[in-house]
Amino acid sequence: MAMNLGLVGLPEVGKATIFRLLTGLLPEKAPNRNGIAYGIAPVRDPRVDRLVEMYHPKKMRYAEFEMALPPDVTPNAARSAEWIDPLRNVDAYLHVVRAFESPSVFHLEGSVDPARDVELVEMEFLLADMAMAEKRISRMAKEATKKTAAQHEYEEGVLRKCTAHLEAEKSLRTLAFNDEELRHIRSLQFLTLKPLVVVFNVGEDVEAARKALAPLAESLHGQGATVVYLSAAIESELCELGPAEREAFMADLGIAEPAAHRLSRAAYDCLGLISFFTVGEDEVRAWPARKGTLAPEAAGKIHSDLERGFIRAETIRYDDLVKSGSEKAAKEANLQHVNGKEYVVQDGDVLHIRFNV
Repeated sequence: MAMNLGLVGLPEVGKATIFRLLTGLLPEKAPNRNGIAYGIAPVRDPRVDRLVEMYHPKKMRYAEFEMALPPDVTPNAARSAEWIDPLRNVDAYLHVVRAFESPSVFHLEGSVDPARDVELVEMEFLLADMAMAEKRISRMAKEATKKTAAQHEYEEGVLRKCTAHLEAEKSLRTLAFNDEELRHIRSLQFLTLKPLVVVFNVGEDVEAARKALAPLAESLHGQGATVVYLSAAIESELCELGPAEREAFMADLGIAEPAAHRLSRAAYDCLGLISFFTVGEDEVRAWPARKGTLAPEAAGKIHSDLERGFIRAETIRYDDLVKSGSEKAAKEANLQHVNGKEYVVQDGDVLHIRFNV
C-alpha cells in the first residue's frame, strides 16, 4: 500500500496552493473521495537527475507518495468533525501555517500569528486523541471478560499513560513507547503520534521570516516535528515560468532550487521512506521503500516475480557509482556488493536483482 501524507491547516493558509505545487493538480480537479482530494507527489531527487545524465535512458521516474487534502481544520468544532476521520487514515501529516501578511486574504482569527495557529491545531489534535483514548477505555470496560482481562489491563495501562501525557498538553510524538505498547495502540491511529512536517508559508523575504520564526521552529523540533519554510506565492510564480525564465528568476532571488522540491523530500523522509534506484538504457527510476526493507521485498516493488524468485541483489552505492564515473568502473574497483535475502536496503542503493522463476 502506498504511503500517504495528509495536508492540514486552518482555512486560507495556502494548503490548496501547496497541494498543487506538490501534485501538479488543482484540488477541485483532483480525484475526490468523500470530500478529500487526492494526488500523487513526485519526490524531486537530484540523484535521479544525475543518474539520467550518466545513463541517458528512454524514460525516467522519481519516487512518489500520495497526498490527501481533507477539509479545513475547524477549531472548537465537535471532535467528530469531518476533518478528523480522514487524518486517522494517513501515515503522517503536513501542517501548513500562515506566516505572511496580506490584507486581501482572510484569516480565521483576524490576525497573523504562527505560534497561536500552531497551538490551535495541535490542541485540536490533542483533544481528539484524548477523546479517542477515553472512548477505548470505556469500551473495554463494557466488553471485559475473564479471557480478555489481562490484555485489557495492559492496554488500559498504555492508554492511561497516553492520556496523562495528553492532559499535560504534550503530543504523543514526545512520549517513549516500547514495541509492545505501540502494538496495542496502533489501531487507534492517534493524531499526535503521527510524524509531522510544519510548513511556514511566508512572504517574499524567506530569510527574514526564517530568523523571526527560529524560536518557534526550535520548539517544534523539540516536539519531534520537521520544519520547512516556503513562499507559496513565489513558488506559484516559478511554476508558471518556462525553464530559462525560471532559472533567471531563481538566480535573481538567490534560490538554488524550488522550495517545493525540498518540501517533497522532507515529506518523504517524514513518512519514513528511502529511495533505491534501478538504472539502465530503458529507464532510470527511484523506488520508495520503508526504512528497514529487506532486499526481496524491495525486489517485489519492481515486479512480483523478482521477489518470488529472488536469488541475490547486486548493489552499488549511489555515491560510489557517481565517483567512479560508470557502472563498469565501479565494478572494476570492487564497489559492487552481492547481498542475500537478509540484506536491508539502504537509501541510495543502486540495485540489480538476480532471480529465477
